[in-house]
Amino acid sequence: MLPRIPALLFVLVACGPGPDPVDTSPADTDTGPFVDTDTDTEPDTDTDTEPVNAPPTAADIVLSPPMPDAGEDFTVVLVNPSIDPDGDAVTYTYMWTLDGAPIEVSGDIVSGATTVMDQVWEVTVTPTDGVEPGPSTTVSVTLGNAAPVPPGLAFNPAAVGGGDSFTLVLDPAAIDPEGDALTTSIRWFDDGYLVPSLNDALVVPGSMVELGETFRAVVSVTDGSHTAVSAELSLLIETQCDDIAPFNLGETTLSDARAYHGIAFDSADETLIGWDGSSLIESEYTGSRSLFLPFSGSVQQMDRIPDGDLVVGDSSGARLVRVTSTGGTSTISSAVGGVYGVTTGPDGMVYVANGTAVLRVDPDTGEATELLRVSGWSTHTINFNLDSTVMYIGSIGSGGIVYQVHLDADLNPTDEPSAYATGVGGGYHDGLEVDACGNLYVADYTSRGFYRVETDGTVTSFSADGGVLYGHGAVWGNGIGGWRDDAIYQPQPYNGNTVREVIIGFGSGDTVRTWNGVAAPW
Repeated sequence: MLPRIPALLFVLVACGPGPDPVDTSPADTDTGPFVDTDTDTEPDTDTDTEPVNAPPTAADIVLSPPMPDAGEDFTVVLVNPSIDPDGDAVTYTYMWTLDGAPIEVSGDIVSGATTVMDQVWEVTVTPTDGVEPGPSTTVSVTLGNAAPVPPGLAFNPAAVGGGDSFTLVLDPAAIDPEGDALTTSIRWFDDGYLVPSLNDALVVPGSMVELGETFRAVVSVTDGSHTAVSAELSLLIETQCDDIAPFNLGETTLSDARAYHGIAFDSADETLIGWDGSSLIESEYTGSRSLFLPFSGSVQQMDRIPDGDLVVGDSSGARLVRVTSTGGTSTISSAVGGVYGVTTGPDGMVYVANGTAVLRVDPDTGEATELLRVSGWSTHTINFNLDSTVMYIGSIGSGGIVYQVHLDADLNPTDEPSAYATGVGGGYHDGLEVDACGNLYVADYTSRGFYRVETDGTVTSFSADGGVLYGHGAVWGNGIGGWRDDAIYQPQPYNGNTVREVIIGFGSGDTVRTWNGVAAPW
């Protein structure tokens, strides 16, 4: 029997050319059993899935106002809006009920026009991110007593001039939704000042109404449960040219004021300055008077010039005199002849009527320019129309004609004098004034009358008095210190050199006068 030969394991290693490598790794000393540590018994698969959506949170809500009255709008306010954990945009739905029954309301507001006292309104607000809703929030309220509604207000007439009375009309009347009894109060303000004598009055008498004032009526109503609710309406007293009074609104003699032919107002100390035959006298509307300046000569008309000084016509000295606010005097010009009419034009120059001519005098240099010369009648007084394109000339010896000349842009005459109005008294025109509607007022010595010439040429007598009460001139008041700005003041040399007040009802043309289309300063 042959001996057994051990089996040999041959491992064939494929190698590239070259010597066999030398195994330098350490000897394998692992003598334990083999253990498989891979516990994954499932085959590997793709585990990528869509994230789960999170709904928005509940919103904190309140009503505004928190305790609305019937008739009052109320709305839902999101005090703390919903938050979406995923950052999605959140919108809201509003479900309303009225006294427990669903009611259709568009959105988050309830109109007070649909509500009455003691109704119970409830709203449920639900947020959503467009995928699923979040938790809802509910609030409710019981409506209280409604506040009253103030009346509608109107004035009758709607447009009011100086001296006109007017009525406050409450229409529609104040109402209370529940029919509660209402208490109404009316308060009047004149240029911002309360007028206690008009408390709760509906009619404002014309004696309290002057041009340029603003009346404001405030009407308050309360039902006893609420703070009073109010309505107010204002009315500016303006010239109403299409509804002017056919006669003056009152005339009276101010026996303590003094003036002879000319008058000028002083805004600084609220006085009227006139001549008493020997001196210039300052008179207050309340009756006090004092010496302003001894002045010899014969003072005719006077006016203010742009720097605030007076320009005075002295006929006996054939001169124009400047008088300062402190009583200083100086001669402007000694080349004006027998001056009577003295008017400051819209250009700040002084215009003089001296019987034979009309002159223009520069108050600063004294330079006198003759604008026109007449014959057959005498120039006596001067004024301008509202747009400064016409000069009016009051006359002596014309039989009652007021003349006119047309003017260019520099106030130079472009034609010869022609009749503007005829039959204006007997023709001795001591005063000319123009109102804000363009009407001309003329004081006439011959007839002892005071006339209005309307823009269509109609002549009307505007005064009931004459004789010794005749007003020998005409100057608008300035509205300061009690002197009315809707009245003309006239010297009365045949009645103790007193002053007469004639209420026109609206103001001077100087307030609206223009020159070359621009508001004229004089």
